[in-house]
Amino acid sequence: MLECLSLAEKGAGYVSPNPMVGAIVVKDGKIVGRGYHKRYGGPHAEISAIRQAKNSAKGGTLYVNLECCCHYGKTPPCTDAIIQSGVNRVVVGMKDPNPLVRGKGIQRLQAANIEVELGVLRRECEKLNEVFSKFITTGQPFVTLKVAQTLDGKIADSNGTSRWITNNQSRRIVHALRARYDAVLVGANTISMDDPLLTVRAIHGRNPYRVIVDGNLSSPLSSRVFLDKGKNNTFLFTSRATARKKKNQISKLEKSGIRVYPMSSRNGSRLDIRKILTVLAECNISSVLVEGGAKTYAEFVKANAVDKMIIFLAPKVFVDGLSPYQYLKARKLPNALQFSRTSSWNLGGDLMIEAYLRR
Repeated sequence: MLECLSLAEKGAGYVSPNPMVGAIVVKDGKIVGRGYHKRYGGPHAEISAIRQAKNSAKGGTLYVNLECCCHYGKTPPCTDAIIQSGVNRVVVGMKDPNPLVRGKGIQRLQAANIEVELGVLRRECEKLNEVFSKFITTGQPFVTLKVAQTLDGKIADSNGTSRWITNNQSRRIVHALRARYDAVLVGANTISMDDPLLTVRAIHGRNPYRVIVDGNLSSPLSSRVFLDKGKNNTFLFTSRATARKKKNQISKLEKSGIRVYPMSSRNGSRLDIRKILTVLAECNISSVLVEGGAKTYAEFVKANAVDKMIIFLAPKVFVDGLSPYQYLKARKLPNALQFSRTSSWNLGGDLMIEAYLRR
């Protein structure tokens, strides 16, 4: 099952909004077939593993980290191919949360007299496909806030400078995260202050969609995200009032390939985070990595739209500067934001912390 998970990881960033799946066929104690879901719309892992195993699959065991599908989607049901292959045992990591499956794939195999074992490395399998599980059951993207900060909790110094708080190893991990998530999102201040490209450069991987939340359309049109060749993969959300006032800027952006979404706003130019996420979901964007800044973090927390935080903690102290939480109301101890399932890694001196928001 560990090898299934390792194979499944290879599809990260390429199979969304489908799940990451790896499969192995074992016969007489030897692996005779391997496969993983390589791209959205392509053959499923089980099919690739069975094809590689050929006739050796008969009488063998199929290992797969996610329950086999039993419905027609982009491809035919995997259960039919498994039954036809002659496999007599299937080991499954977790049930498929998709309402079209959810145990039906297992039942279909059992009805064909195939032995099914469920729950091997279940937690690891569930974590791997946490994005898919949320998207398929709620219709909303999985949201992660990424914060790079100092030991004293600052994301920029007193001059607003934030490049670079963390080291090269941390920044390489951030690029790996971008390659894994469907979209990376920032606010207008981040565009104005940092002028980021929001692309994948430090590693080999596909670029995510870029999402800019800018109710006042204050981002300079000369910003790199508006000039880069990936413009048609860039979303800009602004207020309807601003879109009416700045028709010329909107027209230039749209003609260059930027997808502009004017939206109703609250308290001036504040946009509804939930509505933004709904628009992204309608575009089959199942995961969003929020990279800043502080005002944007606050809006996501206020909207109760955060699933996970990833904090890169650098061994530095600014004393004065910008806090990632300074636009949130102060909370007393009983009402503090609480996190669980916390993990940490040392990245050449920086500390990477992953934690899930309790609800």
